[in-house]
Amino acid sequence: GDRLLVVTPGIRPVANTDDQKRTVDVEQAFHNGADYIVVGRPIRDAADPRAAAERIQERIQTLFGSSRE
Repeated sequence: GDRLLVVTPGIRPVANTDDQKRTVDVEQAFHNGADYIVVGRPIRDAADPRAAAERIQERIQTLFGSSRE
């Protein structure tokens, strides 16, 4: 419909803001109304990018269950 989607960039783990001034963690982003999140450096720069992405996916599943509708 007519609803705008909210895309939130700058997602970071709570303890790691890198050089970003305005960051939020996964839980804060969805609590604030995000429909989608953008995670760049925390995955790209991780020693194991796949594991970093999986940890974020697990956090999302914890918040919403196995599927988000």
